[in-house]
Amino acid sequence: MAKDGKKAWASALDRHMWRPLQRNVARPARRPSGLAERLERIEQEAAIRDLLHSYAYCYDGNDLDGAIAVFHADCVLVNPRGTYVGIEAIGRNYRYLLAARRFSFHHLSNIVVRFAPGGREALSTAYFHVVQIGNAASADAGEGTYVDRLVRQDGWRIIERRITLNVSYAVSVLPEAWPPRPEPSRPEGSRDWIGPAWRR
Repeated sequence: MAKDGKKAWASALDRHMWRPLQRNVARPARRPSGLAERLERIEQEAAIRDLLHSYAYCYDGNDLDGAIAVFHADCVLVNPRGTYVGIEAIGRNYRYLLAARRFSFHHLSNIVVRFAPGGREALSTAYFHVVQIGNAASADAGEGTYVDRLVRQDGWRIIERRITLNVSYAVSVLPEAWPPRPEPSRPEGSRDWIGPAWRR
C-alpha cells in the first residue's frame, strides 16, 4: 500500500511464491509511441539491470556501502531471516551476511522489468544462483528469486525487495593441487594479481 493510502501499482511483497513473477512477465510491456520515448525506456531498463548487477558485484566484492546503495532509504526488505525496514536495518542485515562468509559469486538470470505508467516506478523479477564459502571453509550453493519494486528518484532505487532461497546444497572447493598442466607462456597468472579470493 502506498503512503497516501492508494493501492500501489505493483508490490514486491507478495506471499505467494510464483505469483509476482508470473504476473510481471504476463503484464504487457507498454510501448512508448515516439522514438525518443522508446530510447528512454531502453536506457531506463538498462539502468535497472545495471543496478541489480551492481548489487551482486558489491555484495560479492565485500563492499557494504555499495551493496546497500541500491536501496531507497525507506526500503522494505523481506528475506528468509525476516523483514528489515529502512536503510539502517538493511545495513545491519548485510553487515551480518558479509561477516558470515569469505567469498561468494551471485549470478542473475530471467530478469523481467516492467514500468508503471509515467515511467517513475518499475517491477523487476529475476532468478539468482549463488555459490559461497563460509568462515569455516564450508562451501554451499543456492537458487532463489528476487522480486523488486523500484522508484526513480535521482536514479533508480529498490524500495521493496523480496528474496526467496528455494534450493541449497553443498559444493566442493577446488583443490590447490592440479594434475600436470601445459607450460604457460609466462608464469605470472591471475592468482599473482589477486590471490585466491576466499583468502581476503
